[in-house]
Order: sequence, then C-alpha cells, then structure tokens
Amino acid sequence: MRIVPKGFKSFFPLGFLALSIASYSTAFDLKQSVSSVIESDLWQDIDIDVRLNLDTSGFDGIYREDLSNNNAYDSLVRRARLSLKAPIYKNWSSKLQLAINEGDDTYETKDFYLRYNGFEFADIRIGQSKEPFGLENMTSSANLAYTERSLSPFSLGRSTGINISDSKRNFSWSIGAYKVEENDKVKADGNKAYTTRITFSPLRKGKNYNHLGLAYSKRNLEGADYEIKSNAGVETAFNFLDTINISTDTIEKSGIELAWGRGALSLQGEYQHLQINAMEITKNASYQAFYTQLSYFLTDDHRPYRKGRFSSVKPKSTKGSVELTLRKGELQSVHIGSENKNPDITIATTVLGINYYLNKRINLMLNASDTESSGIVNEGQDSGSALTFRAQIRL
Repeated sequence: MRIVPKGFKSFFPLGFLALSIASYSTAFDLKQSVSSVIESDLWQDIDIDVRLNLDTSGFDGIYREDLSNNNAYDSLVRRARLSLKAPIYKNWSSKLQLAINEGDDTYETKDFYLRYNGFEFADIRIGQSKEPFGLENMTSSANLAYTERSLSPFSLGRSTGINISDSKRNFSWSIGAYKVEENDKVKADGNKAYTTRITFSPLRKGKNYNHLGLAYSKRNLEGADYEIKSNAGVETAFNFLDTINISTDTIEKSGIELAWGRGALSLQGEYQHLQINAMEITKNASYQAFYTQLSYFLTDDHRPYRKGRFSSVKPKSTKGSVELTLRKGELQSVHIGSENKNPDITIATTVLGINYYLNKRINLMLNASDTESSGIVNEGQDSGSALTFRAQIRL
C-alpha cells in the first residue's frame, strides 16, 4: 500500500519526525485530560516511543545490482517506528508498534499483543510479537552494536500466536505456538510453528555477565515455497543471495548463543542451523550461519545485559560514549539435494564499526563491511565492500 507520494519521499524523514512530535504531544495531552477525568493512575503508565533510523551507504563489487558504475550510493529511512505500551486492567497490558518502510512506501504492524502477568510462574502473551529465537534477534534493533544483524537471513521475525515465558535475574525461558504466515521468505501461508528458547547467566554480577542460550523452532509450511535472501548486512544494497524457491514441507531451526562481558569489554557469538525438508526429498537443503563479535568502550560505559538480551547504552558522561566493534560472520550451505538447483555457497563478512552515543536517545553508527563469497558471482564479482552510516533518534 503506497502511503507516501513519490514526489514527497525526500521530505519523509522530516515529515515523520514532525508528525511523531505532534503525535507525542497530542497523546500526552489526551492522557492528562483523561487521567483528570477518570482519576486513574493507569494513564500515568502509558509509554510512547518513536524511533528513526536514517541510513546512508556506499558500496561496490557484489553488493551492486547495477554494474554500469564502479560503485553505488543510497539512502533510506531504515526504520520509522511508533510504539505504544499501555496498561488495560490489573494484570493486563498491551503493546502496539507500527513501522513505516520508506524503502517500498508501505507500513506494517510489528507488535500487536495483549500480555497477562498475573501468574507467579510465567507471563502470557497473545497476538503478534517476536518469536523467541537467538540473542541477536531478541535484542531490540535499537540496542544493537551494528547497523544490521548478522543472522538476518535465518530470522523468524514476528508471528501471530500465543507465547508463555518467564525471566529471572540469571535464567529465562520462552515457548510459543504461532501461525505460519506469508513473508519475504515464506511465499504462502502455512500451518503452525513452535518455537522455544532458554537462557542462563550463572555468573552475572554488576557489569559482568556470562550468557548461554539454546533455541529451537519447527515450522509446517504444507508445500509453501521457501527461499533465503541476503545482502550481507547492507540494507541499501540488493540481495545478491536469493535462492530458488523450494516447495517445503517443514523447516527446522536450532541455535546456540554465547556471550561474556567484563566492564567495557564484551564478546558475543551465535551458531544457527537451518534444515529445509522439501516436499520432494531430493530437493532437501541445509544451511548454517555463525558469527563472533567484540565490543569495547573507550569511555566508562558498558553494554547492559538483562533477562537474556541486551538493553540500551546510557552514557555516564554528558560528552557521550564511544564504542569500537568488530564482527566476523559466515553463512554456508551444508547439504544441497541432488535435484535442488541452488548452488553450494559460502558468504564471509567482516564488519568494523564505531558507535557514538550522544545520550540515551541519539547515537551515530559507522560500519565498514567487507564480503567474500563462493558459489555466488554477480557478473564476475564475488566480493565487495561497503560503508554504512546511521543516525538513530528516539523520542
């Protein structure tokens, strides 16, 4: 659905920012008015959040779709999201998050669910939300150390269903049943999906922590086509990995997560395996992906960890904080069936980054990426490099 006329795309970031501020002001005034009328403390707990990710990238080699030039540049509003969290009644609350995708002029509902936390042993979530899989995936995009996730090609994203979870200081678990719906990987609605994740942090103390996580998901596609896409973490580039659609019976995905933090220094890594069980066994395929990353703050700051994921960096100094990052990741085919026409592939990407957090609401990111591939050739190009700058603003 087009919501922004072509001629107005260049004004989109400023327009959305102005609209967000106006919406925030209007919502705040409404909240105060209603609160004074019904004399309820519930309205004081409404949380409104607006976030903008403004990206500019330059890239060459395999990242380029148009090879007529030696390099390419592009800019877009990577994310423009409005979130509303509100209590409803006693132990019931809700969340609505809307996203506007400037890249294709569409909007979508990200989160839309009810939450019940009246039980001591678990919380219940009903509606559309993230499926619990992976440390990188469960960490909000607002709190990532890089502009993009390394394991995006394997991401489960958000689905509609019911989730039961609980989290303590050193332990968390989550399990959910979901409806398989059409998206950029699954080309038609499927049946059901079951996803679960468990995390441990046995030596957590202050700024120091250890993390171990395990996750598993099984999805019944009932013959729907499935594919894998990747632009190696450069959203403005095109998907040079775009596998041939496979009519799929089920998909099984498993993962392991590790993280370690000591003050300003943190290490993180994940491994994920994807098994595609096709309707014809000779077209089965399996892939694996993994990454390791390092983060170090030059200032007296750290990357906060809580309840099996990372939260936002809040600089101690009024001058802000500076973070250096390094990540190496790889995606590769493990098995390709005899009648599956997709090639054996390997994509290896190294990302060097620097982040500046002006305060808890504004941060700037710069990522330099280098990718080499095997089995994928874009008109003679099997490698490439990219430079991505992001300004993130939260209201």
